[in-house]
Amino acid sequence: MRRRMIPRVASVVFLIALGLALAGRAEAVTEIKWLQWWVNEWGPDNHASLITGFEKENPDIKVTVVDSPYPQMAGKLNAAAASGDASYDLFGVEAGWISGLVKLGYIEKLDAWLNRDKAFADGLVETARRRLAGSTYSLCLYMIPYHFAYNVDVFQKKGLQPPRSWDEFVTVLRALRDKSQNRYGMSLTLSEPGFLMTRYFGYRLAQEGGRWIDNDGKVVFNSPEGVAALTFWKNLYGMDLVVPGSLGENQTQMLEYLAAGQVDTIIDGPFIWSKAKQISPNIRLAYAPPWKLKTGGYQWACSGIGVSSKSPNKEAAWKFVQYLYSKTVSVQMTKTISLPWATKAAMASLSGSSDPILRYVPDFSTQDTRSNLLMPVLPEGARLGEAFKIAFQDGVTGKKSPQAALDEAAAIWQAELNKVK
Repeated sequence: MRRRMIPRVASVVFLIALGLALAGRAEAVTEIKWLQWWVNEWGPDNHASLITGFEKENPDIKVTVVDSPYPQMAGKLNAAAASGDASYDLFGVEAGWISGLVKLGYIEKLDAWLNRDKAFADGLVETARRRLAGSTYSLCLYMIPYHFAYNVDVFQKKGLQPPRSWDEFVTVLRALRDKSQNRYGMSLTLSEPGFLMTRYFGYRLAQEGGRWIDNDGKVVFNSPEGVAALTFWKNLYGMDLVVPGSLGENQTQMLEYLAAGQVDTIIDGPFIWSKAKQISPNIRLAYAPPWKLKTGGYQWACSGIGVSSKSPNKEAAWKFVQYLYSKTVSVQMTKTISLPWATKAAMASLSGSSDPILRYVPDFSTQDTRSNLLMPVLPEGARLGEAFKIAFQDGVTGKKSPQAALDEAAAIWQAELNKVK
């Protein structure tokens, strides 16, 4: 009797031990925390579906989203970096924040991660990597090109065709200028560095064949190409074709002019139509066909993602990054938020689109990939942006020659960049 009981007891003990082991494995879930501001921008349901999809594919990883209002995001991220907070594994990041995070040792270099996954790296668009001093610290999540958009109904009423070149752009502005009604074709936002660097100077710089910074870290926007770019805007500013007072105009005023029908054209990103419809629901906007000058390059900007160098869960965090840029997710998110994800698959998915804004975005990306520009990652971004704004304003108003104005700003930029080499 006792001999029979021993094997039974042993079996029970074994089964209990096995159950505990399996339970332990089931509980061995890695949690990664993602600090960002996109829940409401993308829509709570869309955002939740994104996370659910990843966790379904990776049941051993749980993603906890820490959503912050955008105005508070930079401060929250900098506070975490200053304290060496290891609770965040990855985070949303703007270009102007990266340098500070590098100084604090809080943002992971991504080159080694990209090099070990060539297929993943090759699937990104050429402008996806955000570099500082030769190292990649962040990947653009979605890409924002800047191009000429116009009011479809006004153009049809006036019998105007959308411009196909910079010369035709000026011709259209002349056709829209009505002195008897004090109407202009376009307004310029020259009080905000981000606007004039991307929509105006950077766009023309790309098509002149110029660059902001070369591969050796030298500031080169004061090159002949840069001078030509600023000279174009100086000449346009003096033609009486844009709303007066541009030096003090902000983006809110620019949007209101467009939505109210006070102007009928704008140079802006793909989101401009949705923004205008919030003020004027029936407005119809479209992008003009792609332009070319000396090159067919475009200026791009983005918001992106970074991995915390303090994270104890970098492998899991990188797996989530790979998921975000997968073909299925990138194509779906491009459709959902109407901004092109930073993958070649997402760009290709827009080919043949009926959307009057998005249909040309693949052409902007591919017509001259070597000449496309991404806004550079800058140390002391706010200060350098302000220095460039002053230079641009001095150049367009004739206070200084375009060359002298750009030389002055380039020297300020170079001094800061030299500090991070």
